Amino acid sequence: RHERKRKRQEAQQLQKLQHLESFYEKPPPGLIKENETKPEDCIPDVPGNESAREFLAHAPTKGLWMPLGKEVKVMQCWRCKRYGHRTGDKECPFFIKGNQKLEQFRVAHEDPMYDIIRENKRHEKEMRIQQLKQLLEDSTSEDDDSSSDEEDDDDSSSSSSDCRDKHKKKKR
Repeated sequence: RHERKRKRQEAQQLQKLQHLESFYEKPPPGLIKENETKPEDCIPDVPGNESAREFLAHAPTKGLWMPLGKEVKVMQCWRCKRYGHRTGDKECPFFIKGNQKLEQFRVAHEDPMYDIIRENKRHEKEMRIQQLKQLLEDSTSEDDDSSSDEEDDDDSSSSSSDCRDKHKKKKR
């Protein structure tokens, strides 16, 4: 009894797994398949071109064939001069070797967006400094106006020290 029950459960598990595999492999229901362009369609279908069309129909296309079961990337590494990976990929024998600061510098300068990002950061920093200067000028002018109303000439040095204290608090 126990063996039959166990075999039945295993069969049910197998059916569930097969159903899941077939479900994910099939296209979704209601999918309207578009006409795919075939390589042989670029040659006109006239009586003299049958052999060329036949050859193109069975020729391998990019991405469908992998020699020795491994995908071949057509790119060369700048550092080790080997083909199949780019500079900085984990396949490179020089991936971890070398100075880490130089590596970060190299990665940053190989990035085409590096200059734009650096320029944006510099511009944001300048804008922030201008905003803080403007805020400081506004606060000092307000403090000067209020202190001149209350005290004319008695404690002008103490009011400037108060402004410095407020500015230090803002920076913190």
